[in-house]
Amino acid sequence: MEKSFLVPCPPFELKLSHLDRTFPPTHSKRILCFSLSPDVDRQRVVDYLYIAFHHTVQRVPFLAGSIVPFSEEEGGRPWLRNLIPKGNARLEIKDLSSELSFAELEKANFSQDLLDTEKLCPLPDVAYVSEEPVPVCAFQANFIEGGLLLVVSIVHIAADGRGVTQVINIFANQLVKAQSGELGFPLKQREDIYQSDRTLLVTGNGAQGAIENHAAWTSEPMSAHLQIRDVETSCRTFRISAKALVELKRVASAPSRGPDAWISTNDAITGFIWRSIMIARHRAGILADGANTHLAQPIDCRTLLRLPDPYFGNVLYVTKTSTPLAVIADDQRGIAEASFMVRAEISSMTGEKFRDLLAYAERTEKEFHTRGNIIEDLAAGGLMITSHFKFGLHEMDFGPIFGDGHMKALRLPATGTVCGVIIVMPRLDDGSCEFLITEEPKTIQCLLEDDVFTRFTREGDATIPAPIAQPNNTKIPSTLRVSNVDASHVGTIRIIQLYRPETKNAISRQMLQELSQQIEEIHSEKSASGTRALILASAVDNVFCAGADLKERKKMSVSETQQFLVALRDMFSRLAALPIPTIACVSGLALGGGLELALCCHLRVFSSNARVGLPETRLAIIPGAGGTYRLSKIVGSSNALDLVLTGRHLEAPEAASMGLCHRLVTADAEGAGQSPDKQRALAIETGIALAQEICMGGPVAVRAAVSALAVPGEATENAAYDSVLETKDRIEALQAYSEKRKPIFTGE
Repeated sequence: MEKSFLVPCPPFELKLSHLDRTFPPTHSKRILCFSLSPDVDRQRVVDYLYIAFHHTVQRVPFLAGSIVPFSEEEGGRPWLRNLIPKGNARLEIKDLSSELSFAELEKANFSQDLLDTEKLCPLPDVAYVSEEPVPVCAFQANFIEGGLLLVVSIVHIAADGRGVTQVINIFANQLVKAQSGELGFPLKQREDIYQSDRTLLVTGNGAQGAIENHAAWTSEPMSAHLQIRDVETSCRTFRISAKALVELKRVASAPSRGPDAWISTNDAITGFIWRSIMIARHRAGILADGANTHLAQPIDCRTLLRLPDPYFGNVLYVTKTSTPLAVIADDQRGIAEASFMVRAEISSMTGEKFRDLLAYAERTEKEFHTRGNIIEDLAAGGLMITSHFKFGLHEMDFGPIFGDGHMKALRLPATGTVCGVIIVMPRLDDGSCEFLITEEPKTIQCLLEDDVFTRFTREGDATIPAPIAQPNNTKIPSTLRVSNVDASHVGTIRIIQLYRPETKNAISRQMLQELSQQIEEIHSEKSASGTRALILASAVDNVFCAGADLKERKKMSVSETQQFLVALRDMFSRLAALPIPTIACVSGLALGGGLELALCCHLRVFSSNARVGLPETRLAIIPGAGGTYRLSKIVGSSNALDLVLTGRHLEAPEAASMGLCHRLVTADAEGAGQSPDKQRALAIETGIALAQEICMGGPVAVRAAVSALAVPGEATENAAYDSVLETKDRIEALQAYSEKRKPIFTGE
């Protein structure tokens, strides 16, 4: 059933940014792997694909355009290109059922060795300098036995990695609409003109710019063509499980470097890959003793530049970090050293730095080609690691023809990959991570023999100490009681109650792990209509949380104690960074780590019997999980000094007077002398009422407000405000106002 569909180019006027123009006319190709029912009507699937493809092109007309070099009138520089409204977008349908089965692919973990690029996506090879028009986009749907391999190919000049992801998301939405009958035949061509001038958004603003300010960039002529080697037979995909990622981040974060020093999971992945490949190259004889290593990272600057969403064009700034091999080679601290260097480079990025580079490139565009210089280092000490970890492709819904609607794997073609260029793939549904490495065979072999590398990438999980040692046949009771109540409009309010009555809710390894799982589950939610607010409370009377479990701590070694503290601080930071409102309902004692836990929440409700404090100085230590800096932000440095230095306990009324709690639940005259269980229940009820009051607002708007208040500033506020302008909820609110009724928000 081989077919070819051409979608003519709708009218558009698109002016590329200078950054767009400088990319070579090569295509970004992604292979989306889906399972299909054996009895599926393939013709119907083809119809759905064609309808969705057609409507995607109408939404994004430049997908049917062509890339052409600058004309002689424009200066004729071979490294500069335009995108013109001439051409077609092509959808190819192929039947490879006799050559490949989904079951075979799945068994081999969708190995690139089974994916023949020439059959799956046979776009013509394009020279770096091409005089002929180059089509922007082609999709190819390859039917295999029990599945479909959908290959998306979009030229890099038109869209960067996130831009391609945005196009795929639009296609997925159109595909769902086609299956529901909302879209169908006959297909209509767009008549209005799509207009976009990217130079107004991505610009150097006429500044001078200086190339010496940008370590990863050069305007020197390229001299490394012979160093780029196509090593398709050494293209491998590795996986780090969700549990191994937790352990990897712990290793990469230790030892602690202070409250302001932190790394993300993606930093840990990048640092781990950088260290592993450099050591493997050294063992393979490619990298000499004492050699320097170089890491290039493309950073998406959409947020820094406050660009509208979606923005399809190229907004990637490449950073470069250099360090001697010896610095990252240590088995114990190498991953941490590499990861913190990764974070430092990302943290130093600003919109001004991006514009300075672009200003230089714009000023010298007719004289030089501004390009990345990592290409000279890829053969020995250099790596380029591009991360798609947060792209969310596995969360996209492509409709019921694919069962649960989600793709089963994402792969990149092996053909055309370059030694030293690594792609970190989007996070999988189970929280794990895959990454694609292209290296010489001897380097791959050394990787497979590296105990540190295989510890995290083997089929099993990296070793993580069990929370509590128990016989295999003993069920470990949970330390949490978790429930949900319906929120106003849409979604739910999650209530997590700590439950370790025998230890006054002291935080054990098990409780720490279970709290982390709950917090990460909320972080992984992408819809604003899921969990709308979180309430943290106690299921035990007279106590909120007594801090860390000191009895368990006595049994820990120094190393285990350090590991626990790193994990505790990480959990507290992740709680504080939740994108939804969080409310701590404190009744009874909240001392030390217990108060620090409450300080991580946005809001606090205290019962009349609440007593809080940070008594660590009386134990010859200091608050070590954010108590000093979070407390001072909430109550001011003067009150924080009083509480931390004296270690005294604070009664609820005094806590309320200094702003430590936002709601103080007091008993009326008839309720004086209420029992502890009633005081605890009343605090939780007040917390739920507060959460419901918050949830009366638009779900997207509430999240945007949380993000704006997290890092106060004009740029943050403007970006957050822009994120709500195009929402359906905003339109609904205006409509409801005009109709004099209450709005009904959906979180869209």
